[in-house]
Amino acid sequence: MHKGFHSKIKTTASVAFVAMYCLLAVSLAGAAEVRQFANGITATIYGAEELAGDTKSSADGSSIEISTPNGTVQLTGDSDQYVPFDFTYVERALAHMSGLNTEVDVTVYILPSVPLVVGSSFARQDAIYLAPGTGPVDETTVAYITTHEMGHVLTWAFMDSHPARWEAYMQMRGLDPVVNGDLAAHADRAREILAEDIRFLFGGHEATISYSIENHDLILPTRVAGLKELLAGFFADRDLGVSFATATAFPNPCNPLTTIAMAVPAGSMADGYNTVLRVFDIRGALVKTIAGGNLANDRITIQWNGTTDSGNAVASGRYLYVMQSGDLVAKGNVTLVR
Repeated sequence: MHKGFHSKIKTTASVAFVAMYCLLAVSLAGAAEVRQFANGITATIYGAEELAGDTKSSADGSSIEISTPNGTVQLTGDSDQYVPFDFTYVERALAHMSGLNTEVDVTVYILPSVPLVVGSSFARQDAIYLAPGTGPVDETTVAYITTHEMGHVLTWAFMDSHPARWEAYMQMRGLDPVVNGDLAAHADRAREILAEDIRFLFGGHEATISYSIENHDLILPTRVAGLKELLAGFFADRDLGVSFATATAFPNPCNPLTTIAMAVPAGSMADGYNTVLRVFDIRGALVKTIAGGNLANDRITIQWNGTTDSGNAVASGRYLYVMQSGDLVAKGNVTLVR
């Protein structure tokens, strides 16, 4: 569920729709339309008017209910106060996703009013529920939200039943299972970070025009070497060759200098020159990036002196690190005591 955008009043006319979808656009019993896009996404889209005809109102009219294959959703009963997402904007957002070659079905419900429980758009397994705005919602906002929620669908379809894929993503992104777990603040949760990464890496122009992600403490996903290729492989249902290595920091605790060493297995293509060390604080915010290490005795070593990228000394505390060289990734933590 994405809460980073609020509805905005549309001030410009819609541009002509250059179709990026192919094969079919047919009605199903007059209730939904199916779109099959070149990127491999097949979307069954229910417009707000079609859904309104299938709702059941509460006795006092304060809420309405729609039944979907993914469960019942209760909405507020004041649909006349809202403006649903534009159907064309929604299909265009899905069609413009690029850089992935997948095969996934998604059902999209353009809601006539706001979900009672969550109060905003959300995804549930292979379905997306798009909450309306209080006025016409511009295309960039529709694209942002639709693509973010599609990120949750891709996560459910290609990540959740593959723990090794989640581990690969968490390590490459420098995330911690506890710090970035389900009890973290919304923008700090790994699932939300991944949905934002998917939007940013694979979304079209309208979905990425802000050139930012919801969690401003994290580096942009385009700066994480190999991340786009890793996720694209997962969405094509391939397990790409990411290997995990062990790493240690010595001394640990440190004050402030420490040497981080990653073991290099025999036959690995890893080398010191192309190694990158990233140090994160306990919230997952990037602190320091160091490129280039020393390869000797089957280990790559890089020193960190307890400073940020801008040269400022960091405070005492626990820091997470991720070292990567080609397809070899290792992570660990070090405590700095001043």
